[in-house]
Parts: sequence; C-alpha cells; structure tokens
Amino acid sequence: MGDSYQSYLGLLRELGGILEQLAQLAQDKAAVVRQDDLIGLDEVLKQEQAMTLNLRGLEQRRLKLAAQLGLSGTSLSDLPGRCPPELELQARQTVEQLLQGYEIYRGCADMARNLLELNLHQMEKTISAAGVDPASPGAGYQAPGVEPPKNMKTDFRA
Repeated sequence: MGDSYQSYLGLLRELGGILEQLAQLAQDKAAVVRQDDLIGLDEVLKQEQAMTLNLRGLEQRRLKLAAQLGLSGTSLSDLPGRCPPELELQARQTVEQLLQGYEIYRGCADMARNLLELNLHQMEKTISAAGVDPASPGAGYQAPGVEPPKNMKTDFRA
C-alpha cells in the first residue's frame, strides 16, 4: 500500500513539474508579446497546448490512482492526514510544493493574459483611429465557412 501512496506522491510531484514548465511558458508568452513576435507567440502557444494535453493525461492517471487508494474526493490539503503516518511529512511537503507551483503558474498566466488583452485593446484603438469599426463584419479575421468533422471538435470544458 505504501508503494501506491509513493506512486501517488510521485505523480503529484510530476504535476508540479508540469506547472513549473507552464509557468515558464507563460513568461515566454509575455516576452514574445512584448516583442510583437507573432511567430514566437504561435510557437509558445503550441508548446503550451502540448503541455496542457500532458497535464490532462496526468490528471486522468491521478484520478485513477486516487480511486485505488480511496482518496477520491479528498482535497489536496487533506491528503497528508489520509496518508500512512510514515509518509505524512513527505505528503505535506509535496502538497505545499504543488500548491506553491500552482500559485506561481497562476501569477505568470494572469500576467501573460493581461499583457495579451492590453495589446489587443491597443490594436483595436489603432484600427478605430484608422477609421474602421473593429466590430463591423469584415473588419477582422473571417473564419472559413467550412465546419470541421464532429470527431475533430474538442470540448475543452470536459
């Protein structure tokens, strides 16, 4: 049973590593936005998408392992109390690192989002100053009229 808990804690550490990488990508995103580098932004967004897919797979593994350990529905902060006594300190440290990593990621992601929104707002002002209404049809990107097949659509809220 201790090995299963060790595996679970290892998975949480792996999640923490992914969050660190996502935080770095958010910082990279902010840097390329500051440089007005659309190609660089596209590359960062592709990396970010790959990381989030990896994160989704890890979350599915975590849910399965949590169910095996009887930890389904257990909050992260309650985890150390549900672990065997010999792993409680290790669990507490893992949880603290994961929560800290998440806070760092949120801060970096919020900064990058705010910077993107600011630049988009500035672009709208520039377009408006040129005498074009950014909200009018044909004033911006027009999506192609072809719908992708249903099996190619993804519900990101799932």
